[in-house]
Amino acid sequence: MKPNLAWWPVALSRELQRQPLGCTLQGVPLVIFRDAEGVPAALPDRCPHRFAPLSAGRVRDGQIECPYHGWRLDAQGRCAHLPGQQQQRCSQALLQPLHSCEAQGLVWVSLAPERPTIAPVAPAEQRQALDTFWIQSQVRCSLQDAAENFLDGFHTHFVHAGWIRHDRKRQHIRTWVHRLEDGVEAQYSEEGTQSGLISRLFEGERGVSMGRFRLPGLAEIEYRDRQGRLNLLVSAWLTPAADGHLRLFARIATARHRAPAWLKRSLLQPLFQVILRQDRQILEKLSANQQRFADVPAPWRRDTPQDSPQDLLGPWIRQLLEHGELRDFQERHDAFWL
Repeated sequence: MKPNLAWWPVALSRELQRQPLGCTLQGVPLVIFRDAEGVPAALPDRCPHRFAPLSAGRVRDGQIECPYHGWRLDAQGRCAHLPGQQQQRCSQALLQPLHSCEAQGLVWVSLAPERPTIAPVAPAEQRQALDTFWIQSQVRCSLQDAAENFLDGFHTHFVHAGWIRHDRKRQHIRTWVHRLEDGVEAQYSEEGTQSGLISRLFEGERGVSMGRFRLPGLAEIEYRDRQGRLNLLVSAWLTPAADGHLRLFARIATARHRAPAWLKRSLLQPLFQVILRQDRQILEKLSANQQRFADVPAPWRRDTPQDSPQDLLGPWIRQLLEHGELRDFQERHDAFWL
């Protein structure tokens, strides 16, 4: 299946309660709500009567009620209640419903004509008990640029100087880039103790770390200690919204131990907000600069990015998003100063 027709997260499950939510998926304005059984439903966010936004209405008896004339539509897009009429229900769908489901603490929607048979992409499975919390954000850039930025270690010395790494305190590390069933992963070894503030506060000596991208839009960073125990797993689902914007749903997971979950969240969340803000700033500068050069003549404009040996995942992410698969892939073993 093409990535754009897969399952995409549009909201946190906990956000979708008694009231409808408006969202946009790949340029399509949607309203999501829970039906009478509590199952998420998704419809175009436009009443068929006079095109009022359904997301501005309310949910009654598991149906979405238009705020303008009170037309009520069920999860299949049929008019279930028409105020002032004796005939209360019509069998014909007035709106085309979208496939929706709930998994991993998220509400998912697909624009595919048929319901996707592949389950929504899940975070890497862990044997340890975890404490988790969520961070949401929005950024104006491409999915490719956001995913590569999230997984790229070589920008952290400059964009996140002191927070994650220091340029003057690089370490000699080994990397292994290999294929996944639905994506690609880079594994980093021999990293040792990290120089950045976040790692020094919350991590001892690092044994191995992984950065992976999985279709259609999950980017993950995983840190483990010398004994193979999880220190941190950040799973970021990236959803194309509208006008070049992406929605970010990031789940931060840490191993459950003596420190209570609320304490870890209160310490980690502000730090991750700083990192997200720094990444958002550079990504939006990158996106704006690409737009500046959109109409510049060819001699002064380069459309294809110049990859380097340090770009471990970027070229493969580009290929996965373009073709839905890896082509001519070869595993790589390298050594760098990171």
